[in-house]
Amino acid sequence: MPTLPDDVLAGLLAPLAAVDAALARRLTGPAPGRQPVHTVYVPADRFGADTVPVWRAQAEAALSAHAADPATLAAVTGARPALADPVFGHVRRTLVAEPVQDVRIDFEDGYGIRADAEEDDHVAAAVAAVHAARAAGELPRRYGIRAKSLDPAVRDRGLATLDAFLAGLAGGGSPPAGLVVTMPKVSAPEQVTVFVAVLAELERRLGLPVTPLELQIETPAAVLALPALVEAGGERLIGLHVGTFDYSAALGISAEHQASDHPAVELATSLMQLTAAGTRVAAVDGSCNLLPVGGREAVHAGWSRHAGLVRRAWMRGLYQGWDLHPVQLVSRHAAVAACLLEGLPAALERLAAYTAARQDGAVADEPATARALAGHVQRAVDAGLLSDADARTAIRTP
Repeated sequence: MPTLPDDVLAGLLAPLAAVDAALARRLTGPAPGRQPVHTVYVPADRFGADTVPVWRAQAEAALSAHAADPATLAAVTGARPALADPVFGHVRRTLVAEPVQDVRIDFEDGYGIRADAEEDDHVAAAVAAVHAARAAGELPRRYGIRAKSLDPAVRDRGLATLDAFLAGLAGGGSPPAGLVVTMPKVSAPEQVTVFVAVLAELERRLGLPVTPLELQIETPAAVLALPALVEAGGERLIGLHVGTFDYSAALGISAEHQASDHPAVELATSLMQLTAAGTRVAAVDGSCNLLPVGGREAVHAGWSRHAGLVRRAWMRGLYQGWDLHPVQLVSRHAAVAACLLEGLPAALERLAAYTAARQDGAVADEPATARALAGHVQRAVDAGLLSDADARTAIRTP
């Protein structure tokens, strides 16, 4: 017989009931579906139904002009020479099939302060462009808006833009799938609570489904309040995006050192990861401001810097970042392919060994490590670098 009778043990365990329920609500695991490798930011006055085709064409032209062969692209973006051909092939295929996976129509820093009538016109044009892009098959699987923040100076304008954008989408029938709203310059959880309430009321009145929300972490106050921000975002929160340059500037870091690999920014993204761990909220890296524009040497420098930042982010477990320029699509997709292909053989081998060891009763890797290996394989499948069938076959064959 056990030392502790059932009724005694039940009484001792009773305080854990509320804890169990709270953890179950919060720790839901990763969001289902494919995570985009980037979010492209386009100022609202430059967004149109042809944005993706234009970005595709500019990226393809840059690839042809500045890295027309696999060896050159691999050398510039840091891929292993042995992977030059598959990386180059992936970039070319992706630029044709899906150059942009996620786009934000930007009414905030990338757009600036405009007259109300001008911004109203750009909102209407953006709505029309979204519907036209969907009709043409050129709307990314994720898209959305970044309106101005809830700071008092721009609050009314930001909410008016959000209202008009959502109303416009609803007025054209059901909004295209994949809509996301980004809330910038968050400084307090109360702002998130109010923003969520505004979204919910707009959805109720417009007959819209629940809209996923992303928060931009670009103030010191936001970093210090991360757990409360995530709590305030609730079930609709899907992402925490670091604002590299606003955050760096707020800390007094000089312009020449502001970058997503600065130790202060990496501390912020690590804290974002820590807060989001075990939830459906993704921690997302920032942008690279050294754009690949100009002559061949300048383009190569921009690609090299951008690819290096992407590779470093992936090593740290940040699988999504911002892109600001069409030609960055080349270095983004090249770096992603290199990261996935470099780790894929070992991931498949270790997963196969893990499966066999479990069957034999001897396990080498921890279950958590096996989940991480499976995540790498799944991202390769999502990127089209490995078929689901081949992945399953490889894992079953030690």
